[in-house]
Amino acid sequence: MTRARTSKNRYTRCGNCGNPALQIAKPFLFGLVASLVVAMAFVMLFALVFVLMKSIVSSAVIPLSVISLMAGCFVGGWICGSVSRQRGLFYGLAIGLAVFLGAWIIGIAMDEKAFSIAVLVKLILLLAAGGCGGWLGSNRVKPRRR
Repeated sequence: MTRARTSKNRYTRCGNCGNPALQIAKPFLFGLVASLVVAMAFVMLFALVFVLMKSIVSSAVIPLSVISLMAGCFVGGWICGSVSRQRGLFYGLAIGLAVFLGAWIIGIAMDEKAFSIAVLVKLILLLAAGGCGGWLGSNRVKPRRR
């Protein structure tokens, strides 16, 4: 009697490891770390521009910080969606929410208003950037392996 060959799918080894918390945590943590690194890189770039200009326009600080957080959320969501290859919009929104909560808690600690229109706009922008990045990351065309 011959034995039927079972095919081993290399993608199911880690995907079905039995612990759903690990399946969610891995892409989220990769995306969150990437988000923070990119946001810090943009903050450093904007700080360098301010130093080279030798003048700081106070009205430009907050929009540039929001732009750097949005870029970080987009890249973090994209990496999160790329790693998970599924549910990219969900992961991107989670990255945007986590970055917003971190920035909001730091803002409260620095005596800013806890709730305002600016906080709501920042929440919407970060969620949109993270969601778009996650959606694009999970839907990008994957190269075929030979």
